[in-house]
Amino acid sequence: MGKLSRCIGSAMILLGFTASILVSPSTARAESSNLTIEGGVSNEYDYSEYVFVTGEPILMKGTFKVTVSAGRGDTTTTKITYTLADDTGKNKLSRSTTFVEMSANREDKNQVVRTSQVDKFSESIQIDGVKYKLEDYRLNKSTLMDRHPVVDYYSGNWEGRKIYSVNKTAGRLTVDISGNTVGYDHNWGRSETQRMTQILQYSPGSSSTAAASGPDLTRSWDGQVDFTINLSTDRNLSYQYNDPVNISFDGGYLIHEQGSSTIIAKYDLPYRWNNSDRDRGEKQWSWLTTPKVHRMFVPNYEDIRNHWAERDIQRLAGVKAWEMQQGYFGPSQPITRLDFARAFVQTLGVISPDGPQGMIAYTAGYPNLPPPGEKATAKKPTASMNTSAYNGATGTPRSRTKTAPPPSPFADITPTASGYDEVKLAVEKGILTGVSSTRFDPYGLLTREQAATAIVRGLGLATLAPSGAPPLPFYDDRDISPWARDSIYVAQELGIISGDAYGYFRPGETLTRAEAAAMLVRAVDFLQHTMKQDYRDRLLNMN
Repeated sequence: MGKLSRCIGSAMILLGFTASILVSPSTARAESSNLTIEGGVSNEYDYSEYVFVTGEPILMKGTFKVTVSAGRGDTTTTKITYTLADDTGKNKLSRSTTFVEMSANREDKNQVVRTSQVDKFSESIQIDGVKYKLEDYRLNKSTLMDRHPVVDYYSGNWEGRKIYSVNKTAGRLTVDISGNTVGYDHNWGRSETQRMTQILQYSPGSSSTAAASGPDLTRSWDGQVDFTINLSTDRNLSYQYNDPVNISFDGGYLIHEQGSSTIIAKYDLPYRWNNSDRDRGEKQWSWLTTPKVHRMFVPNYEDIRNHWAERDIQRLAGVKAWEMQQGYFGPSQPITRLDFARAFVQTLGVISPDGPQGMIAYTAGYPNLPPPGEKATAKKPTASMNTSAYNGATGTPRSRTKTAPPPSPFADITPTASGYDEVKLAVEKGILTGVSSTRFDPYGLLTREQAATAIVRGLGLATLAPSGAPPLPFYDDRDISPWARDSIYVAQELGIISGDAYGYFRPGETLTRAEAAAMLVRAVDFLQHTMKQDYRDRLLNMN
C-alpha cells in the first residue's frame, strides 16, 4: 500500500468524524471519533472545549486540523492538531496528538475491532502566567463495529492518563481518563454518544509558591469531570408545496441535512483551590453545521392521486426506487422480487465493496460523493473493470485492473438487465435469497412476511425478538411461518408493519406495490427518528 497522506482543513470535517472516516478507507461509513477524546466538539469551522487543568472551567476556542496517512502494514496514523485560546486571547492551548490505528476483521468480515493508541504527543497550556506542559500521555481505545446491510452499529471503550508538569517543578497534575461510546451509521443519518470521565489530581512540587493571582500552586486538590458528548447528522424529508396554480407539479420532497454536536460537562472541583469546599456545576455547549438541501425527483404517475399510499410512493420515486418515473404505477399490483430488491437498495441504502449504493449515498465527510439521485459508481469503461476497495474520502475506487466481466450468479437474470446490480447486492448481503442455487425468479412475487423479514434482516435487529415463539398482536398469528415470527415481531414493535383495519396481518398474501412503498417508508422513518431518539435524545435526556 503506497503512502497516502491527506491534510484536511476543518472545513472538510463534519462533527469531528472525518478523522475516523479516513481511518477506514475501505468502507463508506464512519466510525467512532477520536477528536472528542479531549472533551470538545466542533462544526466545519470551529472547535471549542472547556479546560479544567487549573481546577476551574475555562472555555477555549479555536481551530483544528486532521492529517491522516497510511502507516506500516495495515495501520493508519491520524494526527490532530489544536490551536485554542480563551476570549481574552491571553490564555492559550497548543496540542498535537498522533494516533496509530489498526483493525482486525472477523472471518466473515461482518465485524471489525479497531484499536487506536497514542503514538506521539505535545501539549502546552498557558493560563494566568502558569504553564502546564504534557510530559506523558498514554491512551488506548478499542471499538467493535457490527456491520449489517443497512446499518452499522458500534460500541467502544478507552482508558488513558495524562501527566502535566506545572511551571516546570512547581507541581504535577495527573488526569485519569476513561470513556465509552455507542453509535450507529446508515444512509439516512448517524449518531454517536460518548461518555467520558476525567479524574484530576494536583500535588504541589518543591518549588511551588503562592501567587498574587491565578491558580494557587501550593495546595493539593482533586476533582472530577463527567462528559456526555453526542455527534449526529440528520437527514430529513419534507414536502414543499409550490404556490403558483399554473405549474406542472404541485410540489416535491426536499432533503434537509445538518450535523450537530452537543456536549454536557458536569464537574466537581475545589472552590478557589480549597479541596474541602467544592464547586459543582454544569457546562453545556453545541455546534451546528451549515445545512445542506437537495430537491428530490418528482414522478408523474397517473393512477396514484388520492391513493392512500400516494405520498409514500412519491417519496420513494424521489430516490429512484422505481424503474419508471411516469405513466401508470399500479399501486394495487403485486410487487415482483426484482422491483422489491431495487426499491430496498435504493431507499434504505446498502453498502457494497465498490462504494455506497442507493440513491441516498451518504455525503457527510465524503465531499466528492454524488448527490441523492445519482449512484457513486465509475463511468462504464469499454472493457469491464474490477475495482479495489472503495475510498470513502475521495468517492472513487483506488485502483483499477481490467478483468473479464463477472458472470451472473443466476441463470434467469443477466448482468445487463435493469435492476441486476440491486438484485446481486441484495443476495450478496443476505437480504433476499434465490429460489434455488441457479434461479432468482426476478418476476416472482413476494409475500408480506417475506418483505418484513427482509427489512428486519437488513437492519440487523432480528435478535431483538424474545426467545421462543413470541405472541403477536394479530388475529392470524398462527398463520405466520415459524421462520418469520421473530422478524415480524420486531417489525411491528418498530412500527414498520401493522395489521389491517380488522387486526389481521395476512402474512402469506402477496405484497402490493403500494404496501411495499409504505413498508419501506416506515423503515426510513425508523432510521431517521426512532434510532436518533434512542441513541441521542434518551442518552442526553433530551425531550
